[in-house]
Amino acid sequence: MEYTKLKSTLLLVLLVVIWGMTFPLEKIVMRDISPFSLNLSRFFIADMVVLFFFFPTIKRDFVKVWKAGSILGVLMSLGYIFQTWGLAHTTPAKSGFITSLYVVFVPLVAFFLERIRLRLRMFFVLGLAAFGIYLSELSGKIFSPNFGDYLTIACAVAFAFQVVATTILTKKLENKHITLTFYQMLFVTLTNIPFYLFTSHKDRWTIENLSFIVAIAVFASVMGTIIQMKHQKNVGTIPSAFIYAGEPVAAAFFSVVIVGEHFTFVQMIGFSAIIVSAILAQLNHSALKSKNKV
Repeated sequence: MEYTKLKSTLLLVLLVVIWGMTFPLEKIVMRDISPFSLNLSRFFIADMVVLFFFFPTIKRDFVKVWKAGSILGVLMSLGYIFQTWGLAHTTPAKSGFITSLYVVFVPLVAFFLERIRLRLRMFFVLGLAAFGIYLSELSGKIFSPNFGDYLTIACAVAFAFQVVATTILTKKLENKHITLTFYQMLFVTLTNIPFYLFTSHKDRWTIENLSFIVAIAVFASVMGTIIQMKHQKNVGTIPSAFIYAGEPVAAAFFSVVIVGEHFTFVQMIGFSAIIVSAILAQLNHSALKSKNKV
């Protein structure tokens, strides 16, 4: 069991690296492509990839997991819709800060849905993570919310519920991770169609943009979601959430490497706080499990 958990933990870390790599790629693409065009094309490609490689599995399990798949699909769709809609009314920095707060919301949602007890030290770790995200995304600037920020808060809440629901539902549906992945990709595609049709676009499609979108679809959407569906339950909801907290750190690293972005000393402190909070969360979870075994 320990080997299984270690393997799953390492794969979730790989998932965070993949997610982090998509941030600078999306920045490049959105110079020419609107957010809803990006979402629609990204997830349509993801749908086709999953169907091409796993059609027999999806056909076998599609009806069996429709309820769980629909729940996860709706939650992921709401997350992307509110994030994209909110981004049209706020800054990328504020959007990144608020979206990342889903990591802080996850333990609170898990408390109600999974009955996971939150000890006092966990609130300290949550506060440290939120502080780190704030410094890394907003560089210590005063946060004054607007309409777009409230939409993005709804996005963070939706993603928090999606993370908790993933643990609960994948434990009940063993080895159904492929079809659950397809349901989520399909729901995001379908819900983005009306937003795409009823918004204006001045997209400039190039080979570079298309290649980046394909890479994001294959690695972040398909591979990333399959990893989450298969391995998050082995790690646990709250420890997984704090692994996901490393996403801004990974995004910062690849932003420096790919687009030459620079970060301030305050942001570096924020990245450090996020890493420390993730380590403390893992240590706290391991200590609780060891205590429960005695």
